[in-house]
Amino acid sequence: MKIHEGFAEIADRFDVLLVDAYGVFWDGGRFFPGSLEVMEEAVKKGRQVCILSNTTSLSADSVRSYEKKGMFAGRHYTDFVTSGDVFREAVLAEKLDIPGKNIYIWGTPRAALFADSAYRVVPDADEADAFYISIPQLTTEEKEAFPSLSGHFYLSRLTAEGEAPLWDSLVTEPFKDSLLQMRQRGLPALCANPDYRAFEKPKDGGEPQPVVRQGTIAEMYRRMDGRVVEFGKPHANIYQYAFRKLGISPSGRVAMIGDTFRTDMAGALNAGISAVWCVETGMSRYEAEQGVSLERQAGSRLADVYMVKSFGGGYAARPELSALRSREGGCSR
Repeated sequence: MKIHEGFAEIADRFDVLLVDAYGVFWDGGRFFPGSLEVMEEAVKKGRQVCILSNTTSLSADSVRSYEKKGMFAGRHYTDFVTSGDVFREAVLAEKLDIPGKNIYIWGTPRAALFADSAYRVVPDADEADAFYISIPQLTTEEKEAFPSLSGHFYLSRLTAEGEAPLWDSLVTEPFKDSLLQMRQRGLPALCANPDYRAFEKPKDGGEPQPVVRQGTIAEMYRRMDGRVVEFGKPHANIYQYAFRKLGISPSGRVAMIGDTFRTDMAGALNAGISAVWCVETGMSRYEAEQGVSLERQAGSRLADVYMVKSFGGGYAARPELSALRSREGGCSR
């Protein structure tokens, strides 16, 4: 079982890179060492580098967000595709595969993806034909209803100044009752981010935490025998969207680099492209820390993927890359 130090060791095998964000180059609070340098080197060599992220944000918003952090289009990557883009396209084309047009927002109220479309956001689930799984967060009142779980909640960085605080959760218990209410109504669910968790840095400080995200809620709903329509990795819809945007066809010279086997690696293999798994960062590391071995995470497909310790690992060990960094003063952080 060969595990490379970093992606730079195998980069020459690929012409197009599809790069996941969280757990690959971003840890929820900072860039992983060497990651921006590897991306910049790929762009300099004329490769297409497309960020392929399961986020409900549209790509234009994500581009602006990462600019503030020090990552720039044209320098570190060439294209950006989000599951939010794919979902928005389906909204505008009226292809959500649900029985009507009335949508209830479950979770943090965020309705931008439905703006200026044939779909109507309704304030009451009793009026809805389906519900959209937004970010699973709690108000302070909702959080305080679970005093025994107080150590599992973190002030969300998404809490805007002057607004009531929102809390991220490490556990699913606070969300069960409201999901059961959706199931009792027989509503199908829409999910535009299949990721189970995301490492998020709490707004009030501390290390990034693996908080519950929309994919976990979607899986909970499936286990209640609810119907879920999903957009994003591992589903074909996001890969097809990316191939179309990049003007490419799937081949072994196209690589998906990710940290989560269930979404990034399985989706890549199913799409007919190469899969490069970062096994010591992000969700792969988190699952290993929970006692889930790489073999169990990958099932029967471990031999089908390339493995690297981290995306930017070993950067300093490549003399030609170290020389590039020295000449140009490194990358902006």
